[in-house]
Amino acid sequence: MQALTSLISTSVSDHPARVTLSGTYYDASSSRAFDVLMHLEADGTLRVESVEINRVAQMSECPLSDPLGRMARHFTLPDGARLEITDVDSLANWEREQGRSSGMHLVHLMETRWRWVSAAVIFLLGFMAAGYIWGLPIAAKHVALRLPPKIATITTDQARYLFTKMLDLKDSKVPAKRRQKIGAKFLEMAAAMDPGSKHNYRLEFFDAKFPNAFALPDGLVCITDELIEKAKNNKEVYGVLAHEIVHVREQHGLRSVLQNSAVFLIWTLMTGDISTVAGMGSALPAMLAQSGYSRGFEQEADFGAADYMIKVGWGTKPLSDILQRIDPEHHLGDAEEALSSHPLTGNRVKTLEDYERSKRK
Repeated sequence: MQALTSLISTSVSDHPARVTLSGTYYDASSSRAFDVLMHLEADGTLRVESVEINRVAQMSECPLSDPLGRMARHFTLPDGARLEITDVDSLANWEREQGRSSGMHLVHLMETRWRWVSAAVIFLLGFMAAGYIWGLPIAAKHVALRLPPKIATITTDQARYLFTKMLDLKDSKVPAKRRQKIGAKFLEMAAAMDPGSKHNYRLEFFDAKFPNAFALPDGLVCITDELIEKAKNNKEVYGVLAHEIVHVREQHGLRSVLQNSAVFLIWTLMTGDISTVAGMGSALPAMLAQSGYSRGFEQEADFGAADYMIKVGWGTKPLSDILQRIDPEHHLGDAEEALSSHPLTGNRVKTLEDYERSKRK
């Protein structure tokens, strides 16, 4: 049969417009295979012949599978029978002469050339890298900033509960009068920095063994007594709170979770189903504890806080001073590190100073 295949697959029958190929015929009603000859006639007729098989069909009713490397191709006859052709080169020559499937043959040609394959792999890797570096952040921002307020509220409730348990947060011991003063200023700042916001800004005070503040998606900002005690004046506290307001305004928490959950993000974009985002509240504390916000988000929050502080005449010094006083680079403990997420304080302070100088020019 191999000799017959070689002979027939490279020849043309007596009829100048007929092409004859060898193949294997699989009956629709059984798994039995028959060695056959297939004639592709000029009038669009497909003839299948062997000792046991004699069939005629119109090629227009017999779809031909697309080329894929050196894999065999097959015609599917109207009743479901299949005609498999292993001589893909001769079949491709016939298709070119007939002007059939030119697009797929270009793809096939590219698939069989290692230079094209290598170029495609490099392009794909580059595309994936670009998507990870630029595409994911853009998509995460698009989703996070368009979530209904209810989802942000559910997420915040879950995250607040877990933070309280994880970090052993207690009721604040800061005098009520000072808490009221700081809270009132916080609301004033939030209204100025995020006018017309959909977020429900509010401030909670907690007693903890580390100095810090953190923001949750629906507008809740939490601050520890230790940070307030380390501040030399309220402006330093307000600088930290301005930083956290930007985290809420730009939805850095949800965006961080989305960017770190690429499969979930892609599914949300594809289906448009954002209701299950509420379940990310349980992931938010773990994500922040593990890696904090990205440096890009931290810098965006620093610059947003600086814009406000420069506008009201404080300058960036209060924020720079308190950052250095609670410098997480000292690595004072796991609890402090869990929410510090402010790496390389010296660099941050210098960047704030440079930013202020550029704004005042």
